[in-house]
Parts: sequence; C-alpha cells; structure tokens
Amino acid sequence: MAVTSPRQRSNTTGFTQISTHEQTIEKETKRESSNNITEAFKQTHFMTISGNGRLGNQMFEFASMLGIAARHGYTPFITPRHGLNEVFDIPESRDIRLINSKSIGEVNAGWYDVNLEHLSHNSNWTLQGYYQSWKYFNNVKNLVKKSFKFKDSFLQYAKDVLKRFNPEKRPTVSIHIRRGDMNSGRELARGYSVASLEYVKKAMDYFRKNISSPIFFVVSDDRGWVTRYLKGNDVVLTGNGSPGGDMAILANCNHSIVSTGTYGWWGAWLAGGQVIYYKNFPTPGSWLDKRYRKNDYYPPHWLGMV
Repeated sequence: MAVTSPRQRSNTTGFTQISTHEQTIEKETKRESSNNITEAFKQTHFMTISGNGRLGNQMFEFASMLGIAARHGYTPFITPRHGLNEVFDIPESRDIRLINSKSIGEVNAGWYDVNLEHLSHNSNWTLQGYYQSWKYFNNVKNLVKKSFKFKDSFLQYAKDVLKRFNPEKRPTVSIHIRRGDMNSGRELARGYSVASLEYVKKAMDYFRKNISSPIFFVVSDDRGWVTRYLKGNDVVLTGNGSPGGDMAILANCNHSIVSTGTYGWWGAWLAGGQVIYYKNFPTPGSWLDKRYRKNDYYPPHWLGMV
C-alpha cells in the first residue's frame, strides 16, 4: 500500500534533446504504474479534477491528472459538462458518481509536488489545484496528445488559415502575445509580466537565422499592439478570439514563441517543435514567482530569452 500523505484530507463534496531528468521521471513512473495494477483495480479506483480557471489552466489540470492516475493505476475521468469538452473530444469524459472520495491540493501552482506520488489507494481522488508542471504528465505524453483531440470545426479552421496564408508551405512559427488581463497594474504588481517587444523581436530573429524562410502566425488578445509593432512580410496576424480556434492554430504550427500564461504554453507543447519562452515570467522576485519553479514549469529543452 502506498504511503498516505499528511496533506490528504476528506472531502464530503537544447531544443530537441530530452534531459536525463525527464527520462528518469518517465522510466520510474512507467515502472510504478505497471506494478500491482489489475483491471479490477482500475474499475474501482477513479480520479478526477475540480476544474479551475480557463482553457490553459484546465489543460494543465487534466494532463496532470492523466499522469498522476497512470502512476497509481487509477482510471481518470472528467464529466461531460467540463469546459474542455467544448474544445476537444476528450475520450476520458464520462459520468461517474464518486463514493468514498477524498481531495488533495498542491504546495504551489507551479511546483511539482512529490506528495502526489504517495496517495493512499483506499479511496477515489479529486485533484483540487492547478498542477502546472510538465513533470506530472511526462510519463503519458502520447496519451495527453491523444486526449487533446480538437473538435473537427476548430481543427479545420486552423488548417484553412494556415493553408490560406502559407500556400508555399514554409516553416510556420506561432507567436502568442498575451497582454490584456496581465497588463493591469494589479496583475503586474503580483508578477504577471507582459513580454517585451524586444523579447518578441529577438525570438523572431532567432528563427529567421536558424530556419529557412519561416512565416509567423500571431495570435493575441491585443490585436492593436500587434498591428502597430509586429510588421513584416513574414508576419500574419490571425485568430478569431475563439479559445478553441486560436489554440488549434498554435498547436498546428511547426515551432513556437511563448509570451506569458498557460494558454500559449499549451499551444507550444502541442505543436512539439522548437520553443522559445519569455524568461521573465513570472517577474523575478514577485509574489507569483515564489509560487513557480522554472525547471518545473518550463520543459528543459525549451529555450528561455528576455
């Protein structure tokens, strides 16, 4: 039996190189997941999530649930009413009424919490947190990608956009620019930084130097800023404001430039190519920065710039 964490509580309600640390997590988790797990166990032990935040946050929660459930041999699920079902055809979506259920939180949103490796197997579990670390689901990367299957309408929209503006089939690089909600005085003071123009141009120049004739597809909540500052024959401002449609564009580009926030993070992760991220998110030394560990949040093969 696994060791029970003291935090469990009852609830009545280099770009392409994979690091040694990543490989170790994957091997250890696969070994643990395969030990003493039977089909009968999986049919009686379930895990779900509470569903916090918007799309990017929900994707972290769901993906982490898949990885944690695999480690323990549990059956993961979300309800058909969960918001992720509006964007993806989630195969783990089903109605299950949990009994003997407990919930568990996390140390911090952007930390890998080792306590989740030691759950009691005497109950079903609901994960109540944000779980924003690639380490939670590094053991089930293929399953995560399979589960995040875009609905046909979003996927077709993204393919049409990319084909219309890139008939020559040049290498595509997505740029996600998030400014709106993070650009307020309150959020900036807490550490929700906004990527600088210098960073974006530096990242674009990197791809221009290292990839032959790239074309940049920009998705942003501040189209005016993009129109004013990111001009060029190789730049396309796209997106329709739909969380599903814009995410599908990001995910179907070859490479990615990430500004701030979980939405752009997931577009880059799903795309799977070379990724440049903004190193000053969260703002160093801020309230938010103390709740994130950069090596837990950003995969080690992504390249940070400022």
